Amino acid sequence: MPYELLSAEQRESDLFFRMDGEAAERHGAIGYMRADFGRDGRGFWTTWFDNQKHLKTPAFKAEFDNVINSLRDDGEKPPFASRRNLEVFCAASPGLTLSGRGDGFKLQTEDFSYYFRCQPRNGDHEIYAMAYDNRYLLPELAGKHELPVACYSTLPSTGELIQISLNKKGYLPCDSSKPDPEENRLFADTSNRIFGITRAQEEAMLAGSMFGFNTPAAKPWHYDQNGNPRPQQPKKTEPER
Repeated sequence: MPYELLSAEQRESDLFFRMDGEAAERHGAIGYMRADFGRDGRGFWTTWFDNQKHLKTPAFKAEFDNVINSLRDDGEKPPFASRRNLEVFCAASPGLTLSGRGDGFKLQTEDFSYYFRCQPRNGDHEIYAMAYDNRYLLPELAGKHELPVACYSTLPSTGELIQISLNKKGYLPCDSSKPDPEENRLFADTSNRIFGITRAQEEAMLAGSMFGFNTPAAKPWHYDQNGNPRPQQPKKTEPER
């Protein structure tokens, strides 16, 4: 089954360009490919650049290859088969206009999202394919990487029900706290869910209340959907060559 390119929304326009630092972490930027069709318009010359190398897993690499091969080979006129095919596709299915940088299209699978910047033009890179990990990207697009004004949690040492406020050190004990830590955990989960607060946001709030809200531990994208810390990008010990 061929993959289908769809037009992106204006709010996604930043996803068509390289991200670094915190922006790359928040969005789960894996890396990007640039490609051109060569002088004859029928080649496919590519270069890959890493954003976060630790996210470039075997599963991602396999899927990315399948996506690109499908866009080159599947269907009657696959858009990446030639410069002419891409011209016809962009004319028939205009994507998001990117201020003179081409048209923007997206393709989303269960685990990854791809944002393609396409500008068929001889003598330049005609396709940029930005790849993102959905575990990070989808919560970011849903606004779940911001910290709430307040949330419920449980005290790690005792299981006591507590309330945490944004940018305030420490916590407030709750009168409704029960002797059973599991009851308190259920209350915190249920109450936070009502207000649209994820477990990742709660864990970031808890860390912020203990260590300061400017620390890396107070960033929701450092936690998975269950509130467990995600593996972080290894620090570079020597310059890349």
